[in-house]
Parts: sequence; C-alpha cells; structure tokens
Amino acid sequence: MFLDVPLGHTTGGPNDPETQRSIVRTGLQAGAAMAGPGTIIDLPWRWRDDGWKADPLSWSRRRQDAGQSGKPAGDTRTARSPEPRYQSDGDRAAAEARSHDEQCLVCLGIPDPS
Repeated sequence: MFLDVPLGHTTGGPNDPETQRSIVRTGLQAGAAMAGPGTIIDLPWRWRDDGWKADPLSWSRRRQDAGQSGKPAGDTRTARSPEPRYQSDGDRAAAEARSHDEQCLVCLGIPDPS
C-alpha cells in the first residue's frame, strides 16, 4: 500500500480516528485481495497540503513547529526497540489481557469475534 503522507503519520493525521480506521481497514482489505508480490496499491487519502515534501524529515513528533518554522528538526523519531510501547496504561492492560495472536485486534480497534 502507498499512502502519501509525512513520516510518522502512516494511518493519516492526528485526532482523526474515523479516517485512521478507514485507512487501516482499506489497507487490510486491499492487502488481502493482492494476487502476488510486486503489486502497489495507491490509497486515495492525501495530506492536507504538500509542503511537507520539501523537507520530509522536518516533521517531528517532538517539535510541533517543525516543518512550519522553516527550521528543520532533522530526524527526531524515537529509536526502534524490540519492547512493546503503549500510549497509555489502559492500552498496555488491554494488550496484556489478550493472547499474542489477539493483540493485533486490540491495537486496530477490531471487535473480538467471539
């Protein structure tokens, strides 16, 4: 899947859960329908403007003004870690209450099928 948005916003913009769920749902459906490797599906959502493309790494989770101030923030993304990270204690508790196979359903907001 290809979604033309700034780094770190792979499911769309912040504070827009309806669009985020729609992007994830469409991506999963499209992935399941792919016939084989090498297929690229261009998802229809676009960022509100293309200004971020001039300096893609200026968008930062730590600097709210990055990309707007004219001063690039550089790559300030959090380093990768093999340990799970949760947005809240509630998210951690919800994940830990499920088996490993079920945890993805919780993260995606998909209701338990049982």
